[in-house]
Amino acid sequence: MNAASEETQRAGLLSEPQFLRLLRAKLATQIGQNIILYTVLIVVVERTESSMQSTLLVLSMTLPSVILGVPAGLVVDWLPKRALLLMVGLVRAGVCLALLQHGASLRDIYLLVFLFAAAGQLQGPAESAGLPGLVGRGRLGSANAYLILVILAAQVAGMAIIAPAFLKTVGESPLYVLSGILFVLGGVTYARTSGLGAPVEPEEASPQPRAPRRIGLWAGLEVIRSDRTIYLAMVELTLAAFLMKSLMVLTPHYTRDILHLAPSNSVFIATPAAVGALIGLALVPLLAWFISPGRLVTAGLLIFIAGLVGLGYVYFAADAVQEHLRLNLSGLEDRLGISSVVSMTMLLAVPLGLAFTVVSVGARTVFNRRSPPELQGRVFATQSALSDLASVLPLLVVGAVADLVGVRVVLLVTAGLCALAAGVARLVAPGQRRPDWLTEGGIGRKH
Repeated sequence: MNAASEETQRAGLLSEPQFLRLLRAKLATQIGQNIILYTVLIVVVERTESSMQSTLLVLSMTLPSVILGVPAGLVVDWLPKRALLLMVGLVRAGVCLALLQHGASLRDIYLLVFLFAAAGQLQGPAESAGLPGLVGRGRLGSANAYLILVILAAQVAGMAIIAPAFLKTVGESPLYVLSGILFVLGGVTYARTSGLGAPVEPEEASPQPRAPRRIGLWAGLEVIRSDRTIYLAMVELTLAAFLMKSLMVLTPHYTRDILHLAPSNSVFIATPAAVGALIGLALVPLLAWFISPGRLVTAGLLIFIAGLVGLGYVYFAADAVQEHLRLNLSGLEDRLGISSVVSMTMLLAVPLGLAFTVVSVGARTVFNRRSPPELQGRVFATQSALSDLASVLPLLVVGAVADLVGVRVVLLVTAGLCALAAGVARLVAPGQRRPDWLTEGGIGRKH
């Protein structure tokens, strides 16, 4: 396929009814998910005013991925993707109904949130594994970019608009009803998306001696360990997710201790990061013409780490920008009422959002292109489980440690350790080419 025809196919994604149907299903379920997660968090905080209770809720959201992520990938590879996504939507709608009836009990909320998150372990891998059959391998980068755009839009709609507005006016009960309706609509729309999960051949590789095919629960881990590019993309995506979740935990502390603003003003970091994410979505298809997805992931992680270091030294960064680049950041203080440090923080947040988007899209593209079709569900589920396992410690510890030693130290140490981990991963990564026994054709493209 020549460059012109490939570009035409990319541009034509939004004109394809089945891909648009996938985006609508994704939007409905993501809005419903964000509404539920925001609502139960606010309900628990308002009822208990206890950080320990909030931590238990976060663990209820996270532990299902750690416990069930890999088995869920096995289920995804065995069952039809569209029927599975319909089932997940119906189960989550049932959880919404149960929250409506039993939301007065904190214990019931924790159990229902655990069930809600457990059902969600099937949705992500099923959707990701079914995507190549719907759009083809040549357009995976653009397709993943659109899906991440939908995720960002759903976060804004669910967490920033719908849930806060309802909670301030009519309470949480109508939110449970609305979310249940969204999950049913999303599940039905997934089921009607023909082509999702259709058979597709992996990229071809040079012939190699064949070995017995590994099957079973840990086949996804075997694929990751046997292919250098997949392995590095998995490690770097996991590190980026760890850093992003750590940043989410630290943002209120950073806003209070570094910017000297109320924690509710974390919008000064979140909003520019969202802008950066949108810029990243626009840039990824262009960058993919010149840089392989594997290298995009590495570049994105390095930019993210550099951005965290910049936040750690934001006072020095603000002074350097004003002195050497002669940008009048202090003038914004007079015009907008924000300090030069806040302005610098907002500037640094843009590449953070951009970098995380580049990592996410690049890694998903690597997994889709290089994983055997029959094992992709397990590959995505394994990566998700490892990522969430790595996030448990930050969710429990990072905020508390920041209170003890300061958020700046935590940011810098976390960034440094992740940079070190990324370097070590490259030293211990397996060979470049994945074994041919993992699939009939193998993968010939080296990234």
